[in-house]
Amino acid sequence: MTRMLTGIVIILMIGLMSLVSAKGWPSSTKDASEKSEWVGSWTASMQAPAKDGNSHEGFKDQTIRLILRPHMAGEKMRIRLSNEFGSLPLSMKEVRVAVSSEGASIDKETDQLITFKGEESVTIPAGETQYSDAIEFPVDANQNLTVSLYVDRETGPTTWHQRSNQTVYMSEKGNHAGEEKGSSYTSKEEAWFWLDRLEVVPDESVEGAVVVMGSSIANGNYSTLNANRRWPDYLANRMNSKNAEVKMSVLNAGISANHLINSEEGKGQNAFARLERDVLSQEGINGVILHEGINDLRHYPEYDSQKIIDRMKKIIKATHDKRMPIYGGTLAPYKDSSMFTKEGEKTRQEVNEWIRTSGEFDAVIDFDKALRDPDDPEKFLSEFDSGDHLHPNDKGYKKMADTVDFSIFKQK
Repeated sequence: MTRMLTGIVIILMIGLMSLVSAKGWPSSTKDASEKSEWVGSWTASMQAPAKDGNSHEGFKDQTIRLILRPHMAGEKMRIRLSNEFGSLPLSMKEVRVAVSSEGASIDKETDQLITFKGEESVTIPAGETQYSDAIEFPVDANQNLTVSLYVDRETGPTTWHQRSNQTVYMSEKGNHAGEEKGSSYTSKEEAWFWLDRLEVVPDESVEGAVVVMGSSIANGNYSTLNANRRWPDYLANRMNSKNAEVKMSVLNAGISANHLINSEEGKGQNAFARLERDVLSQEGINGVILHEGINDLRHYPEYDSQKIIDRMKKIIKATHDKRMPIYGGTLAPYKDSSMFTKEGEKTRQEVNEWIRTSGEFDAVIDFDKALRDPDDPEKFLSEFDSGDHLHPNDKGYKKMADTVDFSIFKQK
């Protein structure tokens, strides 16, 4: 009996040791043959409908053209549509993808139908998502894509992502999904509707994806409209450069005005509540960058630093439980912005000190140091300030991306 128990213990120990990968992280318990070939190339974190406007009113017998910039190339692609926050079944009669041209126009030679389980149309129940079939389509990280969605039935209030910093086009009545010119698209919005993922099968040099979880700064508020100058865009440009030390996709899971703890209606679910859906369930990810907390200390001055730190610890643990590294971004300056207080600044400094020194994150990206004025460290350096003293301008967003040291993605 003693020999049998000893043997069982040895077998268990060998099994546990085999879970540790060469990178120092436990490897997946799945067989290698089960690993997905897909890697996320673009994402938008979905939100509940607004109380007014297009997301509240919804659509019927109308075509919506969404413009997006993939962050990783591939020869094969698929998309995912979300009706998570809808109250009615979402009926898509036709879905197409093409390389974008000017405005709402497309490059007709690249236009392709997207199918769902072999069918041209799809109905997605309220609260659910649906992947498309894979199609052979050359995705280029240097080209915008247009996804055209024709909804034939009443959608009701829509699942969406507000403040896309990208113009989206809405047509007059009818199915205009396959039209080359944009003349039928008579209205505009800065929001993405229903589309929450585009995935590709990249070449073998790609090492997966990193997801940026954040609020308006990740979302790129106050960056140049339609120019793809959010800081995750700039980071993706670096990752896609010819001589990049690390080649990864960058997935932007930022939501304008989002909070770590109590995210109010219209600001997306709080970071922890949406962590699994928006971040950890993404295909092919190898890491997470967390850059949130400034809205918590601005809107809730009664929060002390420990409350924010405790929520960060919860997100770190959940990410580590998925055998995933997580990198912490320090909170940028906000002096002279609306809702600035000395108490909030004290909290920001204490949170940043913890991010830098606690060792809880697998690495630290010091956005505060990169963006602050050396002569007045509580505020932005003027050349990086969008003007509201809270968000960077295009130059500031590029500085944030340049601050990311690629060696953190190689750490054992």
